[in-house]
Amino acid sequence: MPKISRNKVSAKLMALLICALTFICSTNFIFAEEQKADASIENTKTVANKTPPIKKPIELTKQYKEDLKHYLSSDEVKPLLAGPDDYLTLVKRYTSANSKGVAILLPDWQQGATNPKAINYLRNVLPAKGWSTIAIQPSKKPEGYPSSAITVAEQKKENQLALKEYKSKLNSMINAVMNTAKEYPGIVLVIAQGNNAAFLVDLYNQDGSQRPNALIMLSSYRQSNHALVNNVNEHFAHQLALTELPVLDLYLKHDNPLVLSTAAQRKAFSTQEMKVYYRQRQLNNTVTGYYPEEELLIQINSWLKAIGW
Repeated sequence: MPKISRNKVSAKLMALLICALTFICSTNFIFAEEQKADASIENTKTVANKTPPIKKPIELTKQYKEDLKHYLSSDEVKPLLAGPDDYLTLVKRYTSANSKGVAILLPDWQQGATNPKAINYLRNVLPAKGWSTIAIQPSKKPEGYPSSAITVAEQKKENQLALKEYKSKLNSMINAVMNTAKEYPGIVLVIAQGNNAAFLVDLYNQDGSQRPNALIMLSSYRQSNHALVNNVNEHFAHQLALTELPVLDLYLKHDNPLVLSTAAQRKAFSTQEMKVYYRQRQLNNTVTGYYPEEELLIQINSWLKAIGW
C-alpha cells in the first residue's frame, strides 16, 4: 500500500510539473506576441510620421490665374492692382477702323476669365466690332457662403458679413478697371454674369462706385439660403428697377432655375418704375447655361443701336 501511495504522489507531482511548464511556456508565448504587437504599432507610428501630410487643393482663383499666365500670351495678360489685392485681366484692343469704346467682361464667381458660356466668345469677337475688351478674373465665392447656420436669423447675419467684404473688394476691382478703361476712346460697357451682375447693380446704386455708360447682364440672379433666396432676389429686382443705368437683361431658355424663376419679377418691377432703356430677352439654347453665340451678339448690337450707340 505505501508503494502504491508513493506512485500516486509521484504521478500528481509529475502532472503539476507538466501544468507549470505549460503555463510558463504559454505565458512566454503571449508576452512575446504582445511585444510583437507593440513593435508593430511603433513601426506603424514611425511610418506615419515619415509620410508627408496631404496638401490642400490649390485655390480655384490661383489655379485660374496660373492657367491664364501659362496658356495665353504675356501681351494679353495684364496684372491689375486694386487696393491690397491683385487681379489678372485679359486685354484685347479693337481691330476695326473706328473705336466704339471698351467692354468690361466680368464672369460669375467660381468662373474663369475665359469662361466658354459667353464671356470668352465676346472677348474674342467684340474687338472686330470696334470694342476693346477687358476680361477680369474675379475672386472666388466667399468662404462658407451661403451660411450653414441653423436659424434663419443667423444665416442672414453670416451671409451679410461674408458678402460685405466680397462686395467691398469687387467695388475696388471694378473701379480700378474703370480707370484703365478711361485710357481708351469711346463709351464703357460692363457685361457681367450671374451673382456678380446682381452685386454690381447694388454697387451702382451706392456712392463711391464708378458707373459705366451701360450694363449688360447675362443670367443674373442672387444665390442664398432656401429661406432667404426669394427676399434677396426681390431686393435685387427693386434695385435694378431704380438704377438709372441702361440695362440689357439676357437669360436663356435652358438656364439656372433661379434665373428662370426671377426673370419675370425683374421685368415687372422695371415696368412699374417705368425704367428707361431696359430690355429683357430670353435666348433659345441647347446646352444649359451656354449662350448661342451669334444670337447673343445680335441682341447686344441691336440694343446698343436702339439706345443710340
